[in-house]
Amino acid sequence: MTSSEGAAIEARGWGWRHAGRRAWAVRGLDLRIAPGERVLLLGASGAGKSTLLAALAGLLDTSGGGESEGELRVDGRVPHDARDATGIVFQDPETQLVMARAGDDVAFGLENHCVPTAAIWPRVHRALAQVHFPYPEDRPTAALSGGEKQRLAIAGVLALRPRLLLLDEPTANLDPVGAELVRETLADLGAMTLVLVEHHVAQSLP
Repeated sequence: MTSSEGAAIEARGWGWRHAGRRAWAVRGLDLRIAPGERVLLLGASGAGKSTLLAALAGLLDTSGGGESEGELRVDGRVPHDARDATGIVFQDPETQLVMARAGDDVAFGLENHCVPTAAIWPRVHRALAQVHFPYPEDRPTAALSGGEKQRLAIAGVLALRPRLLLLDEPTANLDPVGAELVRETLADLGAMTLVLVEHHVAQSLP
């Protein structure tokens, strides 16, 4: 499978209970998502949507006292082993921006993934173009609006060329203009698989 193709997701009776909790956050989940499919997760607060995204991103670990049951697979692998194919964007872009300048922030993840130096900046430029970033790459991140920061966070993930993109309420903390900019970015992501948690249902549907 090439990086331009989406990842497949499958859950069979999957569940997760957080450490110290009696109730399961998710239980008995059966799910199949085809490569390239776009899925909007709906449910009341506390229904386990964010837990599922964290699990798909390989961020849940039973060594911390959590309990898992059933099977959850990304391209046939346990999510922890498929992290090279997965990217996640959270509600608050401040938690994902780590560098003082926009281009450096996108390059940071590529450097951490040991991408060859000669390939880093072409990928930075492409990712910034994908999200329609309106400034030069040396733009200070502190000068960006909320919507611009979220688009930059998405660019940082897209530069890694994931086959699965997970988004946990990416417009929750944005004003209407910023939220629309993010939705426009998500509308043109190519063939990757997308799983989105979003409360603004009407605006999220095609």
